[in-house]
Amino acid sequence: MDDEADSKITAVQKAARLLQAIASADEPQSLADLSDQTVMPKPSVHRLLLQLEEIGFVKRDLSGRGYTVGASWLRLSVDALVTQARQPIVRGVMQRLVDRVKESCNLSVLQNHEVLYLERVECDWPLRMQLQSGSRVPIHATASGKLLIAQMSEKNRRALLNSVHREKFTDTTIVDLDEMEEECRIIRKNDLSMNKEEYHRGLIGVAVPLRRSDNTVIATLSIHAPSFRMSVETALSYAPLLKESAKEIVAELGL
Repeated sequence: MDDEADSKITAVQKAARLLQAIASADEPQSLADLSDQTVMPKPSVHRLLLQLEEIGFVKRDLSGRGYTVGASWLRLSVDALVTQARQPIVRGVMQRLVDRVKESCNLSVLQNHEVLYLERVECDWPLRMQLQSGSRVPIHATASGKLLIAQMSEKNRRALLNSVHREKFTDTTIVDLDEMEEECRIIRKNDLSMNKEEYHRGLIGVAVPLRRSDNTVIATLSIHAPSFRMSVETALSYAPLLKESAKEIVAELGL
């Protein structure tokens, strides 16, 4: 029985090592790449990949030779983040931020080419954008969306943006890919992203990253408000508070 238990643990550990290698890669990984990264024999890696592919945890790219994150794994990851984000202690960090800036706050991730609000805390103003946890907003016209895609390689970012309808919601919405590249460069330089009335006329937003211990951006923390109540300059002045709250949330999520 002890030998059988050890065998099961070893199999789980191997699968976890393989999934971590796939998740941390910028592009789909070949069987040989994954074998090298995990220091496991190709036959063992191939067998695990077939099993993970069967349950939707990994999938092959269009060439059929590369492996990347599958739909089932993505759903599980998001469900886990949603569960954690809705814990009272995380929501408490967001509520304290709302109490200080007097504007609504969102905790968001990228899912299926859109920005998904994991959690949201509303401000008390009668005039505010009415959105709920679970709402989705476009990646190219929001502070959170632009911040998340700015972390990708240029190749992956352009592929993603080419796969979605880049609607021009207002005259400030960025739809040109070269303009978006410059915007992403500025976002990475400043480590924050602004929405200057790009999704809705008269709505200003600012977002900062939530970084894992390896510096990977996994989510964003943002606030938004009508421009007559929060100017671009005011939004930028809130960045230190946002970053402080983001660090608290990362600590509470154990990342």
